[in-house]
Amino acid sequence: MTAPVYGAGYGDVRLPADAGVILSMFQAIGLTKSYRRGRPPALLDLSFDARQGQVTALLGPVGSGRTTALLLALGLERGRGAALFDGRPYRRIRCPEREVGVVLSEHDRPPRHPDRRARGHLRMLAAAAGVPARRAEQMLEQTRLVGAGEHRLRTFSPGMNRRLALAEALLGDPRTLLLDEPTQDLSPKNCEWFHAVLRAFAAGGGTVLVTVRSPQEAAALADRVVTLEHGRLLADQPVAEFLRTRLHDEVSVAGPRIGRLADLLTQSGAQVRREGGARISVGGVSRTEIGELAFRHGILLHELADRPGTVSAEPTAVAPATEAPEAVAAPPAGVGIPAGQRAEQRHSRLQPVRQSTRTSVGPPARQPAETAQPVQSTRPAEEVAQLAQVVPQATDSETGETVVVLTPGAVVSASVVVQQPAAGPRTSSAGDVQ
Repeated sequence: MTAPVYGAGYGDVRLPADAGVILSMFQAIGLTKSYRRGRPPALLDLSFDARQGQVTALLGPVGSGRTTALLLALGLERGRGAALFDGRPYRRIRCPEREVGVVLSEHDRPPRHPDRRARGHLRMLAAAAGVPARRAEQMLEQTRLVGAGEHRLRTFSPGMNRRLALAEALLGDPRTLLLDEPTQDLSPKNCEWFHAVLRAFAAGGGTVLVTVRSPQEAAALADRVVTLEHGRLLADQPVAEFLRTRLHDEVSVAGPRIGRLADLLTQSGAQVRREGGARISVGGVSRTEIGELAFRHGILLHELADRPGTVSAEPTAVAPATEAPEAVAAPPAGVGIPAGQRAEQRHSRLQPVRQSTRTSVGPPARQPAETAQPVQSTRPAEEVAQLAQVVPQATDSETGETVVVLTPGAVVSASVVVQQPAAGPRTSSAGDVQ
């Protein structure tokens, strides 16, 4: 196999005769970064490669070393190891803007002048990189910023700022793109646009290395997934193998007393991951078990929904192909639905929720069944009856509970009649004597 020869432009690449060989345009060899003695290293002996024509995702939570790896590769951090772009370190590249496009986070990239206009800003960078000024106009069109070309940068939204950063990276027509969480905190529409641009860049023969936090995003975007944890390489897999061996379903739970529920789930052996605010992700137990545990301890839940495709710490064993499943599984959420509606659909899937109303210090009286209005649903009566069987019946010690079964597409209207005691101390809705 003959080595490829590269010219000054992106179109001057001469591929080897063997078209089946995928070239490694980026190689990380033994990247290591330690900040202080006595503390674990931020990155330890990380080695992987990003190949031409593919999107490679560096996956891991905050603090896993993803951003540190990019900074070491670009020479913005001191450390050990080597990072090669087409066989050369970044500092040895004569015109790096023409070979490597970089999109860093706002904390790591140089600040922009807030009063500069977008068109003038890109023209200035084009002149510094030695590319024609018309390239700035092309990038404004490709990143959908033509209408905001004369707007000042201080007026840009986070999504527009991120697209402008991508325009800066593509100005020199590079062969390799390095991006640090380009879609973090963006709307689903902007995320889909970024994914389409990166996949198109890779399909045109470019190399993309992108860091992500979400395993779902890594599976949807990348051709190869490199998983990091605590600065160490956990797995380096093609996306098909990543989907098969390293993802497992989790349950998203939200509510006002989520801390108490998290402690109970941890004691029962479940894997609990906090997501900030009043929300957690739980693995190792089913949605039904979580709902029953919350019900037994009187914990109100605002959300209880399955969330497929969460990365696991260890590879998941794959069942033999000869074994047939006992039941046919339902298709994954979002199949056959436009991508723009999937995120909206996930949030609309409400599962059975129990809500308790306490009206007195003593045991409340059982409310008659006719106080609740019927639930109008678009589902068949047999399916609604099956869903109702999932909810266990309340015992004598759990009287006064109102059970509302919410299903996708259902229109729910219900009212609860609360019978106040004839005499005795007045109580509040929380059951405290006033």
